[in-house]
Amino acid sequence: MNAYESCCMQEVTGETLRPGGFELTKKAVRFCSLDKEDNVLDLGCGRGATIEYLWREHLIRATGVDLSQKLLKIAKEKNPLSKFVFAKGDSLPFDNNSFECVFAECTLSLMDHLQETLKEAHRVLSNDGWFVITDVYAKNPEAIDELTNFSITSCVRGLHQLPLLEEKLEKMGFEIILVEDHSHFLKELMVKIIFSHGSMSAFWSKTMSGEKTQTCCSFEKTLQQCKPGYFMILARKKGGKNG
Repeated sequence: MNAYESCCMQEVTGETLRPGGFELTKKAVRFCSLDKEDNVLDLGCGRGATIEYLWREHLIRATGVDLSQKLLKIAKEKNPLSKFVFAKGDSLPFDNNSFECVFAECTLSLMDHLQETLKEAHRVLSNDGWFVITDVYAKNPEAIDELTNFSITSCVRGLHQLPLLEEKLEKMGFEIILVEDHSHFLKELMVKIIFSHGSMSAFWSKTMSGEKTQTCCSFEKTLQQCKPGYFMILARKKGGKNG
C-alpha cells in the first residue's frame, strides 16, 4: 500500500509529501550554488512539487523520476513542460555524468535496493556533482528490523541508520560536505497530524486503508520504539578539479 497516494498523506504534508516543505530544498539550492544552467534530477519526484519549485524560484528545469504512475500523472499535469520518467532508482535510464545535482528528498528510505540506488546516483552525476539527501533515520536503530513486517510504502518504514548511510556514501565515492539534524520538521509534522486526526494511530489507520486497526497500532508502536529523526546530507561526487 502506497501511503504517498493517500489523500490523508497529502492533507498533512502538502504537495511536497515530506516534512519541512521546501525549506531544505531552498537551503540545498543556495549551498550548492545551483542555477538555471545545471541539469538536476529529482529522484522520487512524487507529485512534482520540487520540479515546480525549482522552475518557479530558480528557473532550473529539472527531470523527475518516480515509480508511481498515479503521482507521475499528477506531476505531468502540473508541469507540462518538464520531463518525467517512470523508472526505478536502482536502474536510471540516463547516461553517465548527466546531472550536476540529484535530489533525493525523503525517498532513499523507499528504495528496495539502496546500494544500487546510491551507485546509480553516483553514476549519473558529473564530477563534483551534488547529491542532496533529506530523509528519516532511527535514533534507536535496534528496533528497525521490526518495521519490515509491515507492508506500507512510506519513508518511515525504511528508517536509515545514519552512520551506515554515511559509510555507504563515502565508499561509493562521495565526499560528505554537510550533515545536519532537522528532526524539528518531523516533530512539527507529527503535531499537525495529531491535531488533524486525533492521534498518530488514527492517521495510520486512515492512510493504511484496508489494514486492521490492530496492525496500524502495532506499526505505530514499533515506529515509536525506533525514535524517528530527520536529517539532511549534502555530498559531492569526488572527481575533476576538486577530486
